[in-house]
Amino acid sequence: MKKIYKSIALSIVLLAGACNLDGDLNNPNQVSVAGADVNLIMNAVQLDFGDWYFTASSSVDPLMRMNAMTGGYRYQTANQPQSLDGLWFSSYQSVLINAETLIPLAKAKGLSRHVAVAELLEAYVWVTLVDIFGDVPGTEALQGAAGKFNPVADGGAAVYQHALDLINDARSNLTASSPAIARDVYYNGNVANWTAFANTLELKMQMNMAQIPGQAASANARIAVLLNGTTNIIDSEAENFTYKYGTATVPDSRHPMYNAHYTPTKGGAGGFIANYYMYQTFGIWDSNNPTDFSSAVQDPRWRYYWYRQVGSTAQMYAVDPKAVGCTPAAPPPHYLANHEIFCIFDPGFYGRDHGDAAGTPPSGPVQTCFGIYPAGGKLDNTSTSSTNFFGSTIRGDGANGAGIAPIWMSWYTDFVRAEFLARTGNIAGAQTAMQAGISNSITQIRNFATAKGFSLSATNSPSTTNYKTAVDGLFTAATNKLDVIGMEFYKAVWGNGIEAYNLYRRTSAPRNMQATLQVNPGVWLRTQVYPSAYVNLNQNAKQKDAQSVVKTFWDNNPETLN
Repeated sequence: MKKIYKSIALSIVLLAGACNLDGDLNNPNQVSVAGADVNLIMNAVQLDFGDWYFTASSSVDPLMRMNAMTGGYRYQTANQPQSLDGLWFSSYQSVLINAETLIPLAKAKGLSRHVAVAELLEAYVWVTLVDIFGDVPGTEALQGAAGKFNPVADGGAAVYQHALDLINDARSNLTASSPAIARDVYYNGNVANWTAFANTLELKMQMNMAQIPGQAASANARIAVLLNGTTNIIDSEAENFTYKYGTATVPDSRHPMYNAHYTPTKGGAGGFIANYYMYQTFGIWDSNNPTDFSSAVQDPRWRYYWYRQVGSTAQMYAVDPKAVGCTPAAPPPHYLANHEIFCIFDPGFYGRDHGDAAGTPPSGPVQTCFGIYPAGGKLDNTSTSSTNFFGSTIRGDGANGAGIAPIWMSWYTDFVRAEFLARTGNIAGAQTAMQAGISNSITQIRNFATAKGFSLSATNSPSTTNYKTAVDGLFTAATNKLDVIGMEFYKAVWGNGIEAYNLYRRTSAPRNMQATLQVNPGVWLRTQVYPSAYVNLNQNAKQKDAQSVVKTFWDNNPETLN
């Protein structure tokens, strides 16, 4: 555990004869913390936060059937403690310790904006650690050489309160007169947008805390204020909170998802998208014809999310009969009984089923790849009638990796509003907010592609009106309106596993997600296992019971999730 703390190690060599220890211990090549450049530390905090966010999102999106869970057939084998060490280190070693180093230095220099940004990014990390792991070290962490090297975990509620305190202090600092941040990769120095982010981060937290019976009334009251139309929150395209990737090769600044599917070798894609998520985001399928894509009402976003390297499943076999590593005609009995999508589906989609840990076939040239949003890949502009199409990816295709991490988009706020209004009984308002979320996401995702120089042909652009009408039909017919809102929110947060994970625990939506490929996968992880670096190096840490449901403090959903 000592790796997560800032420490100063001094090696003293005692030599014969008299010496001046103070003078001898001053290293002219080592810059003291007090002499550090605040703007350089600010750069590190912002850049590390972007890398950290992708790692955090990736740690839970396989649980949400977004990227495929392929590390094991059971949840406990697919989610190993050592696989989470990188997230733990980047949280404590990078973002948190650098933010804590920056804040007092910036305060001493009167750089209130630097303080505010550091506080907000730190708060987001603390909140996410609680959302993913539950109780985590807080009070006794980040104390430097004089601190404790085996910090006890604080309760999630206490860490949330600390994050709220940071947000409140940041809001105050944003109102103070202060020099601008030399390089602001998120909002280019726009104080109003940082204020919107501060308020939206609180909104995100309050939505979770509203699940606690004793806090529901106060949380709902605060949510109502934040959503009253006069509070500055992220509700426009210009306010979207994203980390922007570049196209440089050295150092590689491309989106990590792009690098996985657009390699220097043509057709070298590695790592699978979850079949379930691609199936749901293709559109609203006819329940009487669940595999007939011609009868589905297509979602206008799917061509931006995904890029099909082949136009049909038949073409996959034509390219390489060994490319498909499953047998479409032989789904497991529990998939067949529940009419689950399995293996591959037309028009030309090939991912991996939930919990399929089989070896990787030579699927790189034919499997479905990440599209232009948010990965900076290719726009899928191939007609669904072009069954013989074959066009594998290679680095440089599409936007060459100039994608984004969609940390909070304005349409997320629309869906949160819809969820809140449905919970509080305003069904008509919830429907309107949900439709706004659908419209805004479609428009802004299209704008994102257009800004990169790509647009769909008119014949390949699904009708937004038809899709929204189909969703309205589902909403009207639904007994539980949150089921429809939750599914639409889930489909709109592609690239953000964190919000999908929170949504599912709050609402149980989307319901009836694809089951694991094998039966009896063990308990679904309502919090992730602790990283091995934490439990192996901290004498006060204890790993969670793999057979028990361990919830974070705000998760009071009584339903069984899987």
